[in-house]
Amino acid sequence: MVHKKVLVVGGTGHFGNLLVEDLCRHTECDLFVPSRSVVDLRDIRSVDSALSEIFVAICAAGPFQTLPVTLAELCLRRGIHYIDLADDRNFVKRVRALVPRDGRDLPAICSGWSTVSAFSGALARIGTAGLDKVDAIYIHMAPGNRLPRGTGTIASLLQSVGQQFSLCRDGDWHTVRGWSEPRRFSFPAPVGGRTGYLVDVPDHELFPALFNARRVEFRTASELGGLNASVSVLGWLVWKGLVRGWSSWSGTFRRLAGLFGFLGHDWGAVGVEVVGSIGGRTMTRRVSVVANSGGQRIAVMPACIMTARLLSGSKYHGLVSPADWITQEELRVECEKRGFRLIVED
Repeated sequence: MVHKKVLVVGGTGHFGNLLVEDLCRHTECDLFVPSRSVVDLRDIRSVDSALSEIFVAICAAGPFQTLPVTLAELCLRRGIHYIDLADDRNFVKRVRALVPRDGRDLPAICSGWSTVSAFSGALARIGTAGLDKVDAIYIHMAPGNRLPRGTGTIASLLQSVGQQFSLCRDGDWHTVRGWSEPRRFSFPAPVGGRTGYLVDVPDHELFPALFNARRVEFRTASELGGLNASVSVLGWLVWKGLVRGWSSWSGTFRRLAGLFGFLGHDWGAVGVEVVGSIGGRTMTRRVSVVANSGGQRIAVMPACIMTARLLSGSKYHGLVSPADWITQEELRVECEKRGFRLIVED
């Protein structure tokens, strides 16, 4: 049988490997996983050559802060479905700006198809279902400390530490500082309560309009309080103007964090807490996905699900919204396939 061909750029990196493993387990396709030296996203010719006979192209080549949107541009031009795992607000914004509003004749363009914004969007849709008014959406990510960390992951985290960015509060845009304003989130067992800190993600840009939400905030943190305190010091140094930023130190911080890799757990979770009202009655709903082990696999699940759907002939065209791409029951089934739990608490 001849299978459709899927290109994974960045498939030799940490999350790229997890993505390839999940695709092999849950889809039927021919995978093309070139090294970054073979497909250079800054070289249009090498990217164009790699897209020959490709049905779906996936970009897992973080950190996305410094990447061009060449792959998305060429996929649009050639009618190839495009997915990326971008967690950078500006990168997702640039990809979305490429897509005309009327996308009926275009391939599917799925940007931010990872923990943010596809996964968080699916959870937020469940959390906001039936509400007359959405006052706040709080998104929390809780990685276990034993999970491997790539340089791209560390660079993404450090990008907004101590830096200013905007988010929506009470229906207006406000400036906040990265890795500030700690907030507690109650995850189901075995994760439990975790304190997270503000980090900039595409959700801050997209969710106020997608869910008509007056407040949207994303937080994350290490399982280890000592590491969180250290990052807070880094943020303070940036805030005071003593350091411009820490992204260029990502390799060093990855090695330092690795010294503590024997501590903690390898579980992981992502959760969304929605505060709103029905018929004038205020209510809070929490929606979480928990992995008792191998929590890092959560990040690649949305891209794998969407790839499988496109391969099977599902009709997605143009810019695909992270707000309504999967139903609650469909998400539950996909979680169960991977040993995850979808939990809704009213």
